[in-house]
Amino acid sequence: MIEQGTEIVIDVFSLGTKVIKFSMPLDFVEEINQIYDKNLKSLKPHNDQLAGKIAEENALDEFLDDDIKNMFMWCFRQYLKISANDNWDPFLKQVWVNEMRANEYNPIHFHTSKDTGVGLSSVLMLKRPDSYGVEASRAEEPANGWLSFAGGDQSLLSVSNLSVDAQVGDFFVFPYTLLHAVYPFNGTDEVRRTLAYNCDLIRKRGR
Repeated sequence: MIEQGTEIVIDVFSLGTKVIKFSMPLDFVEEINQIYDKNLKSLKPHNDQLAGKIAEENALDEFLDDDIKNMFMWCFRQYLKISANDNWDPFLKQVWVNEMRANEYNPIHFHTSKDTGVGLSSVLMLKRPDSYGVEASRAEEPANGWLSFAGGDQSLLSVSNLSVDAQVGDFFVFPYTLLHAVYPFNGTDEVRRTLAYNCDLIRKRGR
């Protein structure tokens, strides 16, 4: 029997996929917005490599400087550190911007790489409308424009789905294999602009 007053230490262990949110500085976000707007006419469409039902999806790789790339790399390394996984070396890959407008959407999908089966996906909110419009039903449980993640564990004590109303500066990092989607919105001419960065993970020698 445990005596009264005995200190009990509790550790929490997760056996599922981690989604980690970083709150990025707004001046960092604005710098990327300025790069995108300034070079818009020179950007190459990225639609043929993406799942999105979005007219304007543009590659941004060659326009980001080393300081910006290093910031993203720091976040990916932090994901691995927080996940207590030191078996992988991260390598930045494709980066693109989704300029989503009313009635467009990103169907549920996952990411892949031709170089590895392991990697980290990400979403950084750059701009968002003041309103995502009228919900077709159940307005008390909004979904318009929200980022949604779908896990595989359906047990009663698990969290199998996560939907977030991402705000400007929110940067979500998660494994390539995690299913995710963005619901359509309506009633506005404002855009929902996000940046996505893929980061390949290559197993370290001897690990």
